[in-house]
Amino acid sequence: MRATAVFLLVLGHLTLCHGWQCTQGPPLNKGSRAAQVDASLGQVVATDTNRQAYSLSGYYWNALPYANLKHVSVGQAGIWGIDASDRIFKYVGGSWAEVPGRLIQIDAGGNGFVVGANVGNQVYCLGNSYTMGFNGHGDVAWTEVGYTEGWIVRYKYFSCGPYGCWGVNSADQIYFKPLRFEAACSFDFEGWKHIEGRLKMIEVGSDGLAFGVNSNGHVYERTGISEGLPEGSGWQHISCLGTMTQVSYDLGTIYGVSTNGVIVKATA
Repeated sequence: MRATAVFLLVLGHLTLCHGWQCTQGPPLNKGSRAAQVDASLGQVVATDTNRQAYSLSGYYWNALPYANLKHVSVGQAGIWGIDASDRIFKYVGGSWAEVPGRLIQIDAGGNGFVVGANVGNQVYCLGNSYTMGFNGHGDVAWTEVGYTEGWIVRYKYFSCGPYGCWGVNSADQIYFKPLRFEAACSFDFEGWKHIEGRLKMIEVGSDGLAFGVNSNGHVYERTGISEGLPEGSGWQHISCLGTMTQVSYDLGTIYGVSTNGVIVKATA
């Protein structure tokens, strides 16, 4: 508790940097420590260290049915989660429906499709014909992605937006794949671009902007991203966020989880 109070006191003195204003985000239920957060299309979801999932409504978190989830993601395809056994779930009709497959990380930020990495750092995509229609019954067909120039690029973290997909491998190297209007996971596997820098995770917003965290917990924004230059041109450290374990971004707001389990916001 003291560590959290000290963190918030420090945050109060570092509220503005490079056009970003940082403040404490909505707290989870009393006594809960945040583990992960994800935002897209005006929706925000999170998990705590007890693997309870939440959905944000205004300034307050609503607890979703307990499913032992370690990772959740929200987007056009709905709310998706991964449990402690790497099982995949979609939130359907007020409850969690298990989806065939196993992943350790999932991202629902694509154009109706869902992507994620498994324990072997292989990346899979589920097209919108499955994601949008899945209601807890029937089979789905995952497509493996990541093949480029005769070899497999494996990613431990993978996220997609309107301009393309970003991946981070086990060595924290960053890759980008230009992609437009894809929904069926039928995009070719070639054309990945190696991006300078090192990050342990990266997330893409619904406007194509990308943000990530490095091994030291520092948060970076990918600058220069546009429709004509979807991979951007550089990195900018957002120092007012301090040390984060994970971040997400949507509609001009960064949501981060501090090392003390506090949710922090940065607004442009």
